Amino acid sequence: MKRTVISLGGSIMVRGEDDPKFLMEFRDLLLAQPKDHRIIIITGGGRTARDHIRIGRELGSDEATLDSVGIEATRLNAWLLISGLPDECHPVPIGSIEEALIAIGSFRIVIGGGTHPGHTTDTVAALIAEKWKADSFLNLTAVNGAYTADPNEDRNAKKIDSMTSLQLLELVSDTASGAGSHSVMDPVAAKIIHRAHLRTYIMNGRDLGSVKACLDGKQFDGTIIYHEKEVS
Repeated sequence: MKRTVISLGGSIMVRGEDDPKFLMEFRDLLLAQPKDHRIIIITGGGRTARDHIRIGRELGSDEATLDSVGIEATRLNAWLLISGLPDECHPVPIGSIEEALIAIGSFRIVIGGGTHPGHTTDTVAALIAEKWKADSFLNLTAVNGAYTADPNEDRNAKKIDSMTSLQLLELVSDTASGAGSHSVMDPVAAKIIHRAHLRTYIMNGRDLGSVKACLDGKQFDGTIIYHEKEVS
């Protein structure tokens, strides 16, 4: 049985650009996978989470409460994805890592959002991948891989086709913390990827051709993260 964990950015799911079409095509891609391919998907909160967190912060909310606001936004996106899938998907968003591991024993596809305050959905997905001993961890973001800097802010940013998990740790080490922060990868998730030797792939989640190619074990447009022992 092939095991894949996907961290699906909320900004990929809902961004005001043919969202229903994208979600239907993503659904079809999932359902076209072989019957023995089990997939756990953790959805991010995206713009919904960031807007609510920003308003809450302006109201004077503490960060722990804002984390809970963000978690609910991720679960809303999880419900949205579940709504378009048939009986092969677990019918409700999972609420914990343990629940995800139990549910995947009965369903081909399991979907959830955030679980604990202080944990990004990248971290939740990475923890599930570690405990489940996943074959691959896909991080579907708004850019086509990891870059030396934010390509939306730095014209000189260069795409990284492959890197070690230690190099990934170094790349994301300066990522801001706090509810609503986001980057190509959360630093805590990067630490889990390194310690668990998780083969990780970063790509643009809206590029379903690359997502399919990656799931099929073929060449894709993105970044591959190896553990040091694989390249030594």
